[in-house]
Amino acid sequence: MAQRIAEFDTWRPGFGLATVRVVQAGTTSLASIYKDEALTVEVANPVTLLEKTENGTSYGKFSEPLYINEPYQLTINSTDTTGVQRIPLTTLDGVNASLATVIVSDGTEAVSLADHLGRRIDVRDFGSFLATGEDGASDATNTATLVSAIGVAGSAGGGFVELPAGTYAVNAFTLPTGVILRGQGRGATTLKCTDSGNIATIGGDRAGFSRLTIDGVSQVALSVGIYSKANDQIVLHDCEVKRFETGLSVRGGFGFALQDFYVSDCVNGVRLKGDTDAGGGANGSAFQFGQWVGGSVSLCSALGVEFEHVDAACGHFTLQSVGFDTNTGTAMKVIGSRGLRLRDCWWKANTTDLDVSDKTPDDPDATVIDLLLEGGQISGGAIALAGNLETVVFHHIEFLDVDVSLTTPQHNVLALDCREDDDTTINGVSTAWERRKSANKGASFGLTAGDAATKAWALALEPGQHAYLEAKVIGRQRNGVNHGFYHLAASVRRPGAALDYDTQTSNFTVGNVLTGATSGATARIVADSDSGTTGTLTLHDLVGTFEDNEIISDGAGGSATANGTTSTSDAALVGSVTALRAAQETDANWDATLVANGPEIELRVTGVVDQTIEWTVDVEVVD
Repeated sequence: MAQRIAEFDTWRPGFGLATVRVVQAGTTSLASIYKDEALTVEVANPVTLLEKTENGTSYGKFSEPLYINEPYQLTINSTDTTGVQRIPLTTLDGVNASLATVIVSDGTEAVSLADHLGRRIDVRDFGSFLATGEDGASDATNTATLVSAIGVAGSAGGGFVELPAGTYAVNAFTLPTGVILRGQGRGATTLKCTDSGNIATIGGDRAGFSRLTIDGVSQVALSVGIYSKANDQIVLHDCEVKRFETGLSVRGGFGFALQDFYVSDCVNGVRLKGDTDAGGGANGSAFQFGQWVGGSVSLCSALGVEFEHVDAACGHFTLQSVGFDTNTGTAMKVIGSRGLRLRDCWWKANTTDLDVSDKTPDDPDATVIDLLLEGGQISGGAIALAGNLETVVFHHIEFLDVDVSLTTPQHNVLALDCREDDDTTINGVSTAWERRKSANKGASFGLTAGDAATKAWALALEPGQHAYLEAKVIGRQRNGVNHGFYHLAASVRRPGAALDYDTQTSNFTVGNVLTGATSGATARIVADSDSGTTGTLTLHDLVGTFEDNEIISDGAGGSATANGTTSTSDAALVGSVTALRAAQETDANWDATLVANGPEIELRVTGVVDQTIEWTVDVEVVD
């Protein structure tokens, strides 16, 4: 390589007509010098500088550019000698420079070249790693190089393996304990693979991925983007997994840390399971105590995110600011998991937003307990809630055009400080959807302008529902001084629905769920008046309407034919309405009371002719 001799490229004072000898560094021997960068035209050495004089000062410079290809020094007029100038190194090919010392730009510490390179493991230091479209690019070669770099990091106990920007075809590989693949950014660095099976397997604790995309290209059958079994403290940071049959599959592990993690265009997005006998060996584990902050799951055709208790605990996991967008399957499924927290998450344009059910209804360890959705919005789609549902709470959630269905719930679902628009519906055992406000502000129900009793509030009871009501009522005369205060309580119930049957082939079991073979209606059997092949069932938690002459069965062998459709009774007060505090009123003709009317319990207020009264009513319901 040629280096320009630059000391006298410009006019320098005091050196007019000076004689400059270019010598080999550390010697007195003249070096070969050239007038061209290609080092083909040699010039005389020593060199006499040009001269010009300005204001009595003599200046000197080279008459032409000069080049050299070895370390050199300059001797000027046989008296002055410059320091050594060395040719910059451009390659160490074939040279053992492991003991050479280097200082980084603007640095102060000199370290050996070997130590400096060892501080950072770059995949390109371990072989050919070529992007798609480059000559010689090969998935097999890329994988071999990647595995070599991963092995070095693994042998050191872990660390980052750096990947350059670009799209790289690879085959399946495994990350050992502590090794994290780090690219140049999600979408900037992409590893693509069209194989089936597990593509990126996490094979040890504290391993993972950062700043890259893993692409399965075409949802190959049985393909899994990232697979982990019984590994703890896994890291997925600023990553995207897309176009696999399953994006991320986890069979046990503790303390996962997912941040800005995105999954899209998969059949199944993310499957998180507590599973001790996972495929590939009976050495899975429970899945607990982790978090996922930021990111989204979108465009998955069967399943977005699934938490499942297979045969071990699954839960105590937090999702924060994670979105579920345009999933044509179920955006989020919870099966027998507990201790899940979803904070400020959002759902948009999914077919089913949330599906919650027990894994094994009779096993208390495999039922849904303690599910909290706090903050955020659910827009469109459906929510299906079934089973134990102990301590399931929606808090400060906005529901926009959502169809909520509750099937045979064992506990009420609390909707605390939530907002439901007019297009949101509560179906099935709707009485289990318990709305509450943490700030008790009451509700104004308008005016009365006469002496007729006016419905100010109502509760429609489902067959079999029992409730205790406590009502607080305030009346204030508009443009007048009269007022009234009422504090009432009542116990109310609605008898269970009745369904006659005949041609019974086997007895029904009280407590089981009855299902209609044609209608699909369901209800819980609470009593059976059995007269042999005929009888009458009393039903609670009725969903749908049983049809005449359809086969009805209880799932435990009990079966008969419906003789007619379900019949229901009106709601009724149990005992009398009690004043918890004597009415305080300035006009004895004012009144507030609770009455039964068909399926409803109503709170009615009564005013006086020629008086306009503003009423505010607040009713607490315990059922």
